[in-house]
Amino acid sequence: MSFVSQILRRASLAERSDRPALEKAETYQKLADEAATIAERMAASMNRLSPKDLADLGPTRQKEINQLTEMMSRLRAKARQLTPN
Repeated sequence: MSFVSQILRRASLAERSDRPALEKAETYQKLADEAATIAERMAASMNRLSPKDLADLGPTRQKEINQLTEMMSRLRAKARQLTPN
């Protein structure tokens, strides 16, 4: 299961839970932080790939990094919506 799928699954579980909005916001923020950490580590690991591996794995890995970055933004936006101003 990809990192994106794992985080989406956990976000979906949080969304459907009966927990208070602030707890959901905290969960979304933690998931966003986790997505950011994974994306950073994946990007750093791309620097260590050989040119052949980069050609083979680079596009797929970059796509997942982009998905993680987008998900991170969405989760942070959801957390802000649930947090009182």
